[in-house]
Amino acid sequence: MNGKSVNWVHYLRTRILGLSGSPRTGSNTSILIETALAAAEKEGAVIEFIDLSFQNVKSCEHCNECSKLGKCKIDDDDVNKIAETMKAADGIILGSPDHYGSVSASMKNLMDRIGRFLHLEGKVGCGLVVGRRSGIEIALSHLLFFLLVKEMIVPGGVYWPIGFSLNAGDVRADTEAMVMAAQMGKRVAILASTLVRNPVPWIHEPRNVGPKVRFGDEWK
Repeated sequence: MNGKSVNWVHYLRTRILGLSGSPRTGSNTSILIETALAAAEKEGAVIEFIDLSFQNVKSCEHCNECSKLGKCKIDDDDVNKIAETMKAADGIILGSPDHYGSVSASMKNLMDRIGRFLHLEGKVGCGLVVGRRSGIEIALSHLLFFLLVKEMIVPGGVYWPIGFSLNAGDVRADTEAMVMAAQMGKRVAILASTLVRNPVPWIHEPRNVGPKVRFGDEWK
């Protein structure tokens, strides 16, 4: 789980991807994601970890060219490569530190860049957030809103998938967070495995990606 690409030749096995939006290497966010991935691997999943601190993720230009191209027109960074990896995954675990009541810049840039062209409907997703105190739930809601608008399926847990920490490595002392991360990783893998065998019908529905000009009946 060092950010290098995995050759997913075992196509019958569930593929689970973890994405850390922390700008720090060896971060608390990465610890939670790797804990979740380890639990997914115990369920038989093939796992991959991408640390955005090692990736070049530029901000979105909001040109909407991706709707026509099927990829981002900015092709001199790592976003299109990351998008292809996300597309190949059956389950995706997004993680971010709480930065002033929001997700990190790199995670927000990634969501903005792939939001209009990458179709993830029918895949399983969950979010994990780490912070020192307040703002964690708001940052988590940003991840969950993204997963839901991408028509992904989000498993619930017995508590919010959040961790409290300040310095790198502190989250390991938050035993509840570590248990929750493992539980979410396990549930993502199990649910994704079920959906690989029994895909949800809306993955074949046409997507209405045109502009919503008015709020009238014509857009129903």
